Amino acid sequence: MTDATGQLQEMICLKHDRLLELYCRTDKQCICILCVVDEHKTHKTVSAAAESTEKLRYLGETKTKFEQRIQEREEELQELRETVESHKRSAQSAVEDSERIFTELIRFIERSCSEVTQLIRHQEKAAVSRAEGLLERLEQEIADLRRRDAELEQLSHTEDHIQFLQNVQSYCVPPGSSDITVSSHFSFDDVINDVSQLREKLEHVCKEEQEKNIW
Repeated sequence: MTDATGQLQEMICLKHDRLLELYCRTDKQCICILCVVDEHKTHKTVSAAAESTEKLRYLGETKTKFEQRIQEREEELQELRETVESHKRSAQSAVEDSERIFTELIRFIERSCSEVTQLIRHQEKAAVSRAEGLLERLEQEIADLRRRDAELEQLSHTEDHIQFLQNVQSYCVPPGSSDITVSSHFSFDDVINDVSQLREKLEHVCKEEQEKNIW
């Protein structure tokens, strides 16, 4: 009973005690017929039903934009997940290659192998950390978009034009977007090349020393 009374009061003009049948586009509020000849006489007004229909159409367009944005973000989320896995595979491959190269060298360079491995892991951690931060942002944005989309869906089914108009304003702004660049290219080739060059230099030095000893 209390809820019904409250809803009825929201449909009555507090100043003229008349039914709110019109909508003032100038002030963006519902008004009664007497308000038109009073403080809203120079304003642009339409029937509440007509304005509700117009807002509902705009609401549908906004909902479509939400759905498109969700789809785009889901695709980016999937791409980013694949990028994270690629980073991990690339890092693991680099570690294995570096260990293979260093096993071909003599024991005095084993500490260098450990240092290179730590460098790769540090770069992997930094890359994955950045990617996971983007994952979190995308997941949060998708969650927010889904929440607003659900609210839009619920609001679009209301049969109360006045309640609809009084609540639709906050949803008439298209969803914002943050630029997120997803890079799928990540390589430790430079590290591997440096290690390979070091091995070749050491092998060359060792060969020269052996030749000196022979002669």
